[in-house]
Amino acid sequence: MSAIDEDGIVYFGNENGLLEFDGTHWQLYKTPSFTPITFLKIVEDKIYTFGKNKFGYFQRDKSGYMSYHSLNERMPDNKEIPYISNVVQFEGDTYFSTDSSLIKWDGEVLNRLNMGANLTMYEFEDKVLLSFAGDNGGLAFLKNDTASLINSDFKFSNDYAWEFLRQNDSNWLIFTSENGIYNFNPDTYETSEFQGEINNFYKKDSTFLYSAERVSDSLFITSSWDDGLQLFNANGDIIKRLDDKSGILWKYNTHSTLDNRGNLWLSTGFGVQYLEFYNPDKKSNFKPEAKVRFIKAGDSSLFVRDSSHILSVSVDKSNSLDFYFSVPGLFTKDLKFSYYLEDFEKDWSDWTTNSRKEYTNLPGGTYTFHLRAKHATQENIDIKPFSFKLKIPKAWYEYPISYVAVGALLALLIFGLVRYRTHRLSITNKKLEQLVNERTSEIESQKEQLRAANEELKTINNELDNFVYRSSHDLVAPLKSLRGLITIAGMTDNVDEIREYFRLMNISINKLEEFIRSIMDFSTNTKKPLEMKEISMDTILDSIVEDLKFYENAEKVELIRAYDSDFKIKTDAKRLNIVLSNLVTNALKYHDFKQDDAPYIKVTAKKKDNNYILEVEDNGSGIPKEHQRKIFDMFYRAHEGIEGSGLGLYIVMDTLNVLKGKIDLKSKTRVGTTFRIVLPLID
Repeated sequence: MSAIDEDGIVYFGNENGLLEFDGTHWQLYKTPSFTPITFLKIVEDKIYTFGKNKFGYFQRDKSGYMSYHSLNERMPDNKEIPYISNVVQFEGDTYFSTDSSLIKWDGEVLNRLNMGANLTMYEFEDKVLLSFAGDNGGLAFLKNDTASLINSDFKFSNDYAWEFLRQNDSNWLIFTSENGIYNFNPDTYETSEFQGEINNFYKKDSTFLYSAERVSDSLFITSSWDDGLQLFNANGDIIKRLDDKSGILWKYNTHSTLDNRGNLWLSTGFGVQYLEFYNPDKKSNFKPEAKVRFIKAGDSSLFVRDSSHILSVSVDKSNSLDFYFSVPGLFTKDLKFSYYLEDFEKDWSDWTTNSRKEYTNLPGGTYTFHLRAKHATQENIDIKPFSFKLKIPKAWYEYPISYVAVGALLALLIFGLVRYRTHRLSITNKKLEQLVNERTSEIESQKEQLRAANEELKTINNELDNFVYRSSHDLVAPLKSLRGLITIAGMTDNVDEIREYFRLMNISINKLEEFIRSIMDFSTNTKKPLEMKEISMDTILDSIVEDLKFYENAEKVELIRAYDSDFKIKTDAKRLNIVLSNLVTNALKYHDFKQDDAPYIKVTAKKKDNNYILEVEDNGSGIPKEHQRKIFDMFYRAHEGIEGSGLGLYIVMDTLNVLKGKIDLKSKTRVGTTFRIVLPLID
């Protein structure tokens, strides 16, 4: 469906909203939830729309921006509206026709007027004409929000006035959906059947009228539901039929709207089509006018509504403005434009087909933009020119007073600089002396820093040499032991001896595997980036228990989980696994299984003061006090009698440093050890 305003701008109901075309630019104004528009009508400065039980109106604000205003929420009964067939402005109020009722809107409140039967509504002179369906139907005028019957003969059981169009001063035409066309006398209100070929066409079975439009006193056009368009004259003769075989896009449900030049816009299910009646002598009352539709300044657009006031425009840093113009009612491809910006240009531009003009580096001030247009081929079309004023705010430096202020500021600045330089020269010697002393002190400090850095580098090199040596030894020793055991095992056939050698081989392999794992953990902590995620404490401990289930005496130690079963911690899961795995493994490895108390390892986890507090407690052999200070050093072993790499607790400390955590311990020989870990809470 489509409608045309007094300026010649065409609006179409679209599946996503309201589509506007001014002859040059297409603009879509979206409805809430992108609901389609199946009905629209322009009444004064509002465009009323309906579609999918949503009805409201589009209206431009003072700046020219089009916005949608819903009326659904104003319905007092909250009932759905199946459709709206027409909108009429009457006695200061707006009326909507729908099913068997009218909806009255006074600008604030909506009221539903139950009319008792299905009806349609039309404007007739200064009245509102109602057409009712049913055996008690007829034609009526709306008076005091009730129906006043004027014709009881025009009635059908399931039909009513589908379109109501003026033919001439003495006759109007009423179009029904399936019962043909009727004359309506505007003086007596009597109706009679319209004679002619077109009437017979619409009285046929299965031929239903969809829409009708008056082209002139002697020419009308109708569209049927499924049989295209029909042009007929005042005598009812069909002079032209149009369907999908003769040029229109679709022969079904095609809606036609007459524009200001007497041509037709066709709205179909496949798009929009323009039907122009060729008549070189035809004269139209339409007076086209060139328009500047909107101005773009950077990313913002400003609509130009009229020339009655000065338009204030804010520009970007480049002082650039784009003017977009058109002649509503005429296509741009048929037009040429000429323009000039008064107080910036001296004369009109050459005629051009370009509908856009860009100005750059515009100084602040008030300008008048003049626009004129002409038809490229039809010289008899007189297009009214357009002018409007716009104001660009001046930058501060464009005002005369700014030069005075800048001059005074420069004089003050020069005076200040002279005073400043004089003062600076007076203290230069003192500063130079102070600077020499400071530089001497800095050199001494830098020497000390270099000396400390050199010592630190020596320490790092020693640690590296020690790491290489110890790593080589701890890697080679299990391999040599394994190679010797393989040689000895090959020299005997005794099954028991071979089994013992295999057991010893497995011990060597475990030593090698443990050391390699320590090296891998150290490498992971050094290179791998942090990956923070939330993980269950049970998941981490289950993984550690799975790795330790084949350790010697592992089945003798009870693992106590002293935390809520759903306790979770957000940290780097891989690094936390390395920390807890080393602590639990050490607790298992250094247990005294000859003690009377049942051996256990207790893991505690809780949140406190924006931190996670984790504890690993055992009742093992404990760590002698003299070893506790060095227990986290690389390759340090407090228990020389038990095999190990000496890297485990060093890796624990190094890993916690990466996690911004802390660790301490409490230990007593033959009682046990508790390691306490503090990790920061992470959002």
